[in-house]
Amino acid sequence: MSHNYVELVKETVLEAMEENGLEGVVMDETTNILQDTPLDSLGLAVVLVKLEEKTNKDPFSEGFVTFNTIGELAALYEA
Repeated sequence: MSHNYVELVKETVLEAMEENGLEGVVMDETTNILQDTPLDSLGLAVVLVKLEEKTNKDPFSEGFVTFNTIGELAALYEA
């Protein structure tokens, strides 16, 4: 898995947390976005919109794909 996409997802999650006045947390590929960070589902939706803007990719264009961790989300954009 490309380290760049993992870093991009981590940066984007941190941006969304900061915009919502939430304290950032240390993350790695195994961080569960909804369980290990203070983001809720709306915050996660913001992350997905930001990632689409940054990458010009929409891995959900044909329907929602299940993911839980930073690494799993990064892999969707890498594909």
